[in-house]
Amino acid sequence: MMRFVPIMALAVCYGVTAQAGFPKVPSNQMFELFQEGVLDEADNGRVYYLGLIAPEIAKGARVGYEAANKDIDVLCEHYALAKAMVPKDGGTPAHEVIIRLMDRAVEYGEVNPAVRQYMGFFDISKGTCVWH
Repeated sequence: MMRFVPIMALAVCYGVTAQAGFPKVPSNQMFELFQEGVLDEADNGRVYYLGLIAPEIAKGARVGYEAANKDIDVLCEHYALAKAMVPKDGGTPAHEVIIRLMDRAVEYGEVNPAVRQYMGFFDISKGTCVWH
């Protein structure tokens, strides 16, 4: 069973510049923080989850699959990794990072085929982001 433990209050940040704190990414797209937290997996330990609204990945928009994946790499190495290794809830460090870019808000665990999403799954057990 997976339990979601928020690192910070889950927030919908429509119309708010939530770029502060995020590194500059290769595509120069802007993000809005939607959800951020730690998932406690009964069998596998902790997973840090970062869900970002990225309107520029929408169908027909300027950021495609390859560019979005490069952005996800940067977000992992320069934002998520540090937060996963030293969680704000004081718990044990995460061993994995999940980063989800979506063109509009979708709650964690919900499926919506109308929303374009790109996800990165990283093993961070050795202190760096390794795709898996």
